[in-house]
Amino acid sequence: AVLLDYPKFPFNVGSALRASALLGASHLFWTGDRVSDPDHWPEGARLPREERMRCYARTRMTNLPGPETVTRPIEHILKCDEYHYLTPVCIEISDSAEDLRWFEHPPHALYVFGPEDGNVSRRCRAGCHRFVKIPNAIPEDDPDGRTPYNLASAVNIVLYDRLAKAQGYRD
Repeated sequence: AVLLDYPKFPFNVGSALRASALLGASHLFWTGDRVSDPDHWPEGARLPREERMRCYARTRMTNLPGPETVTRPIEHILKCDEYHYLTPVCIEISDSAEDLRWFEHPPHALYVFGPEDGNVSRRCRAGCHRFVKIPNAIPEDDPDGRTPYNLASAVNIVLYDRLAKAQGYRD
């Protein structure tokens, strides 16, 4: 499963939906009120065409905007019988995070991604068991070496890495 922490744009929720459906995530959650539930969007507002394509129906979508989920969204998800077995994995740039290249994905993960204009919130990081960073080709001593990927790219990279490793592909 994938959790987007306070995403900013419906387009990025749609891009994460596409990655989730194509790369095997059965559920896409997101927090906050910046992207509401698609059923409540104003006339003309919608996810990109990905949301409307039949094959994406395999990935369920849930917006977690309410006060009961704002303070502890991961705990809210894990207390549901359907998701109690998930291991929360925070995707973030930090010195202590494991490098994705050598990361062994848990059998059932809830990957947590921050918003386009910020970091994974403290309330989400507190619920995570593992922390992973996505490497890039910029040297770490370069000021741009800690520049994050955009949200849609990060979701694609992590889910592809999981699928490739599960199918036995290694560099």
